[in-house]
Amino acid sequence: MALTADDTLNTRLGSDLKFPISGNFQPISGLDLLIQDIQTLLLTSPGERVNRPDFGSGLRALVWENIDTAVLEGPGMIKVALDTFEPRINVTKVEASANENTGLVSFVIRFAVKSTDTSVNLVFPLRVGTELSFS
Repeated sequence: MALTADDTLNTRLGSDLKFPISGNFQPISGLDLLIQDIQTLLLTSPGERVNRPDFGSGLRALVWENIDTAVLEGPGMIKVALDTFEPRINVTKVEASANENTGLVSFVIRFAVKSTDTSVNLVFPLRVGTELSFS
């Protein structure tokens, strides 16, 4: 039996449980798992993980910063975190744009999955001045 492209991607990227866990355990794998892991990394503050004090992006510290500071510093923080802690991808570009009326900063993360050369664009929202857009 031949493996499909999705089966190969799932095998290469692994499997885990979908977060947040809400009453039942749902499996997640492949690209969905990779995106979940990236979101977890970006929402983790350094020092928050036991035995991994450097893990995280520090992006949550920008929540209370000026929106211009978030737009300037956020892409670098994201790129460093992904280059350091996510060996399954090659980050090609991280851009930020802001909506001053709503305080929403949208980070567009462009990367390629190393095992398959699949290109992905991920939009990661951060609401500055109030709270994270999702957790």
